[in-house]
Amino acid sequence: MPDAGAAPSYIVPGEICRDFERASRLEWLDTNHTGAYAMGTVAGVNTRRYHALLIASLKPPADRYSILSRVQERVVTASGEFELAAAQYPGTVHPRGYELIDEFRLDPFPEWRYKTGPTIITKSLCLLEAQQSVLVRYETTQPCRLHVRLLISFRDYHSLTHENSALRTECTEGPGRVSLAPYPDLPELTFIHSGAFAENGLWFGNHEYLRELERGLDFREDLYSPGEIVFDLPERNAWFVATLEPSRFPRGLSDMEVSAIAAAEIERRQFGGRDEFESILRRALDQFRVVRSDGRPSLVAGYPWFTDWSRDTLISLPALSTAGFPAPETAKILAMLLDERSQGLVPNRFSDKHSAPEYNTADATLWLFIAAHDYIERTDDFEFLRDVLYPACRDIVDSHRRGTLYNIQVDPSDHLLSAGNPGTQLTWMDAKVDNAPVTPRNGKPVEINALWYNALRILARWSEMLGFSEERERLDSEAQIMLTAFRKKFWNAELRCLYDVLTPTSPDARIRPNQLFAISLPYPLLDREQARAVLNVVDSTLLMPVGVRTLAPGDPAYHRRFEGAVAERDAAYHQGTVWPWLIGPYVSARLYAYGESEEAIAVCRDIVDRMRHELSVCCLGSLCEVYDADAPQRPQGCPAQLWSIAQFIITVKRLHETRQSRRA
Repeated sequence: MPDAGAAPSYIVPGEICRDFERASRLEWLDTNHTGAYAMGTVAGVNTRRYHALLIASLKPPADRYSILSRVQERVVTASGEFELAAAQYPGTVHPRGYELIDEFRLDPFPEWRYKTGPTIITKSLCLLEAQQSVLVRYETTQPCRLHVRLLISFRDYHSLTHENSALRTECTEGPGRVSLAPYPDLPELTFIHSGAFAENGLWFGNHEYLRELERGLDFREDLYSPGEIVFDLPERNAWFVATLEPSRFPRGLSDMEVSAIAAAEIERRQFGGRDEFESILRRALDQFRVVRSDGRPSLVAGYPWFTDWSRDTLISLPALSTAGFPAPETAKILAMLLDERSQGLVPNRFSDKHSAPEYNTADATLWLFIAAHDYIERTDDFEFLRDVLYPACRDIVDSHRRGTLYNIQVDPSDHLLSAGNPGTQLTWMDAKVDNAPVTPRNGKPVEINALWYNALRILARWSEMLGFSEERERLDSEAQIMLTAFRKKFWNAELRCLYDVLTPTSPDARIRPNQLFAISLPYPLLDREQARAVLNVVDSTLLMPVGVRTLAPGDPAYHRRFEGAVAERDAAYHQGTVWPWLIGPYVSARLYAYGESEEAIAVCRDIVDRMRHELSVCCLGSLCEVYDADAPQRPQGCPAQLWSIAQFIITVKRLHETRQSRRA
């Protein structure tokens, strides 16, 4: 990938760190390929129920629990006592440690530098690779005593906890370690440390999480503290590991071993590339890579609250190879999803608790063809195509022809694909309020049929590659019949764009971005003149600096803001709200419609330049899920979203390759 200008910075200067409003909205994220994570704010205050130093994944990448919510540090130096932590309580922030932050760094992992008079104290943390453990370290420039109070949450990460008598407060101490098991149905938590533990059990009540308040959810929580660890610096290195897997450290840890662990964690966070910008994007994508508890790789859809969703995974999968991650990982993810298919459908999502997968999706299975096509074109993996992809994808096509779950079936009259009923939500516009779809799209959605056409063409190409010429001819013939019907029935001659859905009663003429997929996939369904007409409509109504709107302004259902309680946000989710992942399809559509001209490339590079800035706005080094439809477009939804980053990477790479080919 290219140097696309100045890379966003992983360094936050002190003046921003000490600005509570700004620093409490700048989030950081650290992951370890299990679905576990640490997440918080630059200010050090937790503003979400999902913020914690250790959110463990008991069955990777799901079954997550908030374990260690935060720590509260008090440092005693020759100049006095200072509080380093920050917490929001009703009407006040206490302590106000953010006022002492001189700098925050995210690279290689979260690090705060506090200035307490002449003494500089540095705090860093990192999740340990492939385990449910977090390492926290402190360094100082002057002698001091550091008290670190531990505050635990021990609850499902979607929930909140409150003071209760069921919590078991007993601690088991040993040399350099202390353990407690607050609840019998959850693992024991062990702290391995270099200090002295002082047991002093206390409840800290009424923590407030302001982002939860904004989201219309319960926002107050009580946290239990079993005591504090006291360190004398710099006589001893100050560190602790909080772990649910103490068997990994049967003899405890020495300072030298901790230094080696930290060095290994620094090394695994180094992502080579042509430039710093490429390294930042690779790091961002790596955060979503996980290995499931059964050993198979996958991708998490977003942090902090999503697990793995097949649609998100497959739309994002080409970014793995684009960013230079191993090709076999892509093949394993494709094989995993094909292994999980049922009646010709891959799962929509895998649940938090590892119950049976859900299959309520009409598009995820078809996106698999797009991701697999990209993989085969990059790798020429003939064996994988012959033994895995081709037989499974033929079965998928046959299942769609016959008809499968949720009324997903080919209409024999025109070979278009129909899906659903008024009560289902089978496309990516899947929000429900009061159990009713906000955007009912049953019938023949435009992007579902664009994907179906591409699936037929891709399977035809594979048939030719494998020597099945007759099958290739049948598939191409079917695709051509379907294409003729598509162009006739989806074209809105009045508005010179595509209908969004052919409903059982009439075509839906609302202006949405789904028509972009008819001109952005490997096999476009419109000629370039029609593609330009579609882009004219999209440019004038939907394209925004940070993504693409989901509905044109002026529509009665249009929502200017993505805010409020759950029902209010779900009502706005696909009714105007801007999605940054759609810049990928938009750029591909523009390069198809206008060719790889200097003018087309310049328009697309402007989009990339604007999106680069967003890497420093919400979750540092990542891109959020959505933005408000109208200005000022605030980042909203999930702070770190897989397909936002993945499509950005694909777009940056596409533009780089286009410019390189023009220079050749």
